[in-house]
Amino acid sequence: MADVEFGVFDWVDVHAGRSIADTYEDRIAVARRADEGNFTRFHVAEHHGATLGLAASPGLFAAALARETKRLRLVPTTFIVPLYDPLRLVEEIAMIDHLSHGRLEIGIGKGSSPHEATMFGFDRDTMGARYQAFTPAVLDALATGVFVPPGGGAPVELTITPDRPIPVWYPTSNPESIRMTAENGQNTIFGFAFKSPDIAVIREHRDLFVEVSEAVRPGKRPPLFGILRHVVVADTDERAYEVAEAAFAAHYDNFTWLWRKHGTPQPPQPDLRALVDQHLVFIGSPSSVAAQVSDVIEATGVDYIAGSFAWGTLSRDDALRSVDLFDTEVIPAVRPGR
Repeated sequence: MADVEFGVFDWVDVHAGRSIADTYEDRIAVARRADEGNFTRFHVAEHHGATLGLAASPGLFAAALARETKRLRLVPTTFIVPLYDPLRLVEEIAMIDHLSHGRLEIGIGKGSSPHEATMFGFDRDTMGARYQAFTPAVLDALATGVFVPPGGGAPVELTITPDRPIPVWYPTSNPESIRMTAENGQNTIFGFAFKSPDIAVIREHRDLFVEVSEAVRPGKRPPLFGILRHVVVADTDERAYEVAEAAFAAHYDNFTWLWRKHGTPQPPQPDLRALVDQHLVFIGSPSSVAAQVSDVIEATGVDYIAGSFAWGTLSRDDALRSVDLFDTEVIPAVRPGR
């Protein structure tokens, strides 16, 4: 467990009763606190026209974080590649990397919501085709400094390029993507929070990921294989559940809002205590959460955990307290002696 890394993940979802500006400030405060501790990365999601995500431009949010933090690696997770002009995305990535003094990592993906794609005039097939065409062009340009238009045309010699290879993340809930991700040398977050596969499935695909990685790059440490979990840590178990219950109801409403708006039935809100029992969320006192985290690491073999500490109607104070207790008590208990 000494090699396990911990990060922060944020949807930047709507907080009822808080302005958007105040919500941004709350999440930046979380990032500043994480920057002081044992966390290695801050991930921010991209969503459009949905209460689940107020960071429609995760790169812009990462640029803001770059000026507020000193150590954290910043990871838009993910850039929905088909929604971008690929040349502009390459230049944006290079800019953020320099603004953060080389702390940028990037997540790439096709996008998880057909409803969001429709806002841009695309269907699922078009999104897939654009992803397949644009992604190699973006990654090659970041590596070579020359952008070759995927639709044909003269190559573009870039004036803004990263000074080093930028690590790539491909988060997925599709088990079939795991082999491809490992072959490409990309980090992954497998599953999405309380919608993640169960522990046994995570272990199976983590083992496949490591096996393929070691076959492709023998002698080198595999890329990170991570999971995402909502987290609330408080001084007691009772206080943690008290804080989490109402906030989770609001967050689940945000999580399902766009789908319900378009008439897609959604399952009822899951019970938080059942989710804790299934190790799909971490809630409790520092000792309780440390035990939950240790159980998951031992059972799955993951070497990266991204905790979501601010969501729904959690107050800034409760989120910061949760980050602080996780940093000062949970991580040291999980990684003793490090």
